[in-house]
Amino acid sequence: MNKWKTAFWVCLTTLIIILIVGFYTILDQSASLTYMRDGYKDTENDLDNLTKLINETDLTKAQIKESLKRHEHFGNMNFQSDTISLYRVNLIFNNNNKLSRIAKQW
Repeated sequence: MNKWKTAFWVCLTTLIIILIVGFYTILDQSASLTYMRDGYKDTENDLDNLTKLINETDLTKAQIKESLKRHEHFGNMNFQSDTISLYRVNLIFNNNNKLSRIAKQW
């Protein structure tokens, strides 16, 4: 077999492998960045909500419930228990419905 034909097929195969690996790497990076951006957005939303709650209420469950009515997950929040979950933050109340602590979910 001719040396040029062998060299051509080796180079073509190497090029195709490099293109496939490069394409996979770009797709993997884009997916990772998308999930990371969504995570940062949720964290930023929690921070905004907490800042608003602390600045605008005296930290009772009733006032926090009223303040969270505009929250997009308000319908899924359980105000009967001692814990209200935002995206990544839990608001934990004591027996007299005052905010006792804020805990991260993970």
